[in-house]
Amino acid sequence: MATIGDFVFVVGIFAGPPLVLITCVLLRVTRQPRWVYATAVALSAITVLAWGAYWYLWGKAFDYADTYRPVPLALDRASNITIAACFISSVLVAALGASRLVAAWNNRRKSGLVPT
Repeated sequence: MATIGDFVFVVGIFAGPPLVLITCVLLRVTRQPRWVYATAVALSAITVLAWGAYWYLWGKAFDYADTYRPVPLALDRASNITIAACFISSVLVAALGASRLVAAWNNRRKSGLVPT
């Protein structure tokens, strides 16, 4: 049975970066206000930095495991923190994108651009 930690790991590493990229592209093509796009890009930068830091730390942990030495607790904690940061920033970008896209769709409906 999957735990919450496994879910955070999978979303943070595998689903987060493509989700962030897709959300930023959708926000850009729907011509959102500048602050929305700037916020999405800033959160995306956090995602990219956390994702890169995780893989760097993973390589360090792999070096320890490859030589049959225990992985230091600080290294393990740091990799967990980077995964959490990647997950949180990915979710924030997705939530921002979803809320702004729904608002844009509702505004479009009200202006009569979408048939009811």
